[in-house]
Amino acid sequence: MTVNRILHRAGNATPGSLASLVVLAGHLAVDAIEADVWVHGDDLLAHHERPLGPLPLLLGWGGFQRRSSVLSLHAILEARAGHADVVVDLRSWFGDPAPELARALADEATRSRVCVTCEDWSIADRVRAWLPGIRIGYSIRTEAQLRAYLVQRDAGVLSETAVAIRHTLLHTPDEIALLRERARRVNAWTVDDVDRAMQLVSWGVDEITSNHVTVLNAL
Repeated sequence: MTVNRILHRAGNATPGSLASLVVLAGHLAVDAIEADVWVHGDDLLAHHERPLGPLPLLLGWGGFQRRSSVLSLHAILEARAGHADVVVDLRSWFGDPAPELARALADEATRSRVCVTCEDWSIADRVRAWLPGIRIGYSIRTEAQLRAYLVQRDAGVLSETAVAIRHTLLHTPDEIALLRERARRVNAWTVDDVDRAMQLVSWGVDEITSNHVTVLNAL
């Protein structure tokens, strides 16, 4: 079974490290690069920190950061051209980011190399409405979210949608098989141990997200 290997937050780079991003996107062990993407006005920027409304600042554990110090989604898509896919972990504090993302991915060739995941499943559904056919995944961080997904899938409330799930929620091959029956594709994140990554692949996950190229290279 071939597993898709995703480099976690590789797109959360600075303009000064764009050359390094190009190298990572071309690495043989990296099938996709992931980025946390937020809407800022009429632009989409990649960073983990929360934006502070109209101010040109981002707020994270390390304090304030200027928006000019992060990459745009457009720059990431250009950097990966001809190489790795891009996984957009779409974030929103307020508002609906789907229309802006739809405009950014208007080109069909570009869109075909992008997957969108959202912890807010309603945003994922909005993206799917704006961009029919795009690859979508629901992000699952907690046991409660996992139970909700399974219950709502079995009740017919949710349509078949891939999942990106915190790897510590996966305990047996049977659990992964159960998920795959409902989701078709299962991504396990964030796996930074080679043995654990290889175990999850042997259990049947379709994708591994890791912070380390060395982990991805072992798969």
